[in-house]
Amino acid sequence: MRQQLAIAVKEQDYVRRLADYVRDSPFGEQWQLTAFTHAEAFVQFLKSGYPIHGIAAQPGMLEAASEVLPEGVPVAALVSAQGQSPLYHELLQFQSLPGLLQGMASLMAPALQGTAREQDVQVITLCSSSGGVGKTTLARQLVHTAASSGHRVFYLNLERWNAIDSWLEAGAVSGEEGLSQLLYVLQSNPAKVNEWLGRHCKRHALLRADFILPCSNPEDRMTLQASDGEAIIRAIASTRQYDLIVVDLDEGLDELHMTVMEMSHQLLWLVTGDLAVQRKSQLAYQYGMQRYGERFRSLDHRLQLVVNRGDGQHYAGRGTFKPACAVLPETAGRGASSVLASPPYMAAVERLFRQLAKEEGGTPVVNG
Repeated sequence: MRQQLAIAVKEQDYVRRLADYVRDSPFGEQWQLTAFTHAEAFVQFLKSGYPIHGIAAQPGMLEAASEVLPEGVPVAALVSAQGQSPLYHELLQFQSLPGLLQGMASLMAPALQGTAREQDVQVITLCSSSGGVGKTTLARQLVHTAASSGHRVFYLNLERWNAIDSWLEAGAVSGEEGLSQLLYVLQSNPAKVNEWLGRHCKRHALLRADFILPCSNPEDRMTLQASDGEAIIRAIASTRQYDLIVVDLDEGLDELHMTVMEMSHQLLWLVTGDLAVQRKSQLAYQYGMQRYGERFRSLDHRLQLVVNRGDGQHYAGRGTFKPACAVLPETAGRGASSVLASPPYMAAVERLFRQLAKEEGGTPVVNG
């Protein structure tokens, strides 16, 4: 998983240049930057308790946040001259970006060592603002495409109403342990989580991927917290059994969704050609910007819009909050219980997967 690095400076242009440089550098594979240009937003972010592995901020920002700086997290003061902030490790803010990044890398070294076991796992998350747009169909096909390409894939369904049993082949027994029991192990005996996963993960022969059965107690999913979602993904990643985790989220944009999206290397936001679905997506995107501010904006370069059941010519030139990266055809009459879609749909998803791989530097498995 990428390390979470918070940057807090007043200059918006500086933040933009730094983010662009990091994204195109090798550090972009290691770090996820969350940037702030207002002290109030920076303080609120720290109060929220989101996972963070390093902080680099101007002295004024650090002073405003002094009472909420998380314990054990390395902090650097971005100064214009040495000696301006003796309480913290100092980094010159205005220096060559490679030099600044090397200084940040030294700052982040302890955190990088702490999660080295997870760094070989990529997370692709599928989300939407509407139900019934074909998200699970695409998730299954992505899983199959990646597995057929030789990748070790885990399919994680975090929908409130998880209908995975509607398309499971015979052999998956109702009542066996699933997400409810995994949550209990994570809370009561986290040292045993790898052992639990080894015994209770299921293998789908046709998808060629592993998965977990749904919550046996629906209330466990209804009350699932952002920290629970993060813990589940980190637990799966820490087994070192997988190159890729495909997460199937339901519609919504709450703290759970935001946390999973922030942990993801790539986000696929599904719409259809239906104008109402596109309008809902536009409204949800605007809500994300208003509700989460810079946290949500930091996700934008990872977010890809995918049109399902669409006509490429009809959709060309249209969009909601951004142009579509792919248009997928109808599944040719196959029902929701079919594990794999029609050949044209499969071919379109293969093209999408290759496109995602190209954007990640030639392989869909990246160091996270």
